[in-house]
Amino acid sequence: MELEITNRIIRNKNYIVQLGTLRELEADREFCRHDMDHFLSVARITIHMCREMGVRADRDLVYSAALLHDIGRTQEITMGIPHDIAGQAMADCILSEVNCPEDMKEKIISLIASHRDITRAGDELGRIFCAADKKSRNCFDCEARALCNWPDDKKNLYIEV
Repeated sequence: MELEITNRIIRNKNYIVQLGTLRELEADREFCRHDMDHFLSVARITIHMCREMGVRADRDLVYSAALLHDIGRTQEITMGIPHDIAGQAMADCILSEVNCPEDMKEKIISLIASHRDITRAGDELGRIFCAADKKSRNCFDCEARALCNWPDDKKNLYIEV
């Protein structure tokens, strides 16, 4: 199966609980939610950008990282821990539970650690993943756009390839 680790993650009890908790915590959020649509958009945009730029990317690694990159939001909301930091430990636990190979686990955790700040990305894939996370937001169609803290020059006001 091409997305072996990815599919183990979506069936992992710990992941399912964290995702359910995140849904509950963000149920009344008026801004972009951190949900499966967002996770899959990040993965798809990352793969597309990698193809366009000639960067090799393992699909299973990218999709797994996308599923896990915002999982730390539960701790950010409840305990104030930045989600890129909280998410690393949470992802490490889930990836261990799904028997993810150690080298893949390290790369996924690296993508999670740097997804909010492109300057912390260690390689081209990290920079692409960070950019894809930002490009995944449909600001042009958001009802809360005027209230959003993102500066206008960072909002996605147009559809881009």
